[in-house]
Amino acid sequence: MKANLLEALTQVQDFRAARGQRYPLWLLLLVVIMGTMSGCLGYRALEDGSSSAS
Repeated sequence: MKANLLEALTQVQDFRAARGQRYPLWLLLLVVIMGTMSGCLGYRALEDGSSSAS
């Protein structure tokens, strides 16, 4: 079975209420994975990394 990361992430069931869905879950998971691979080890580090990229 061959699947890429985006295909796998889109298969994850979104447990959030409709009101809390500003971004798709697969995108949030991808940002967390990429941040972790870049050395971010918490929400604050992810926020700092994403704000410095823009």
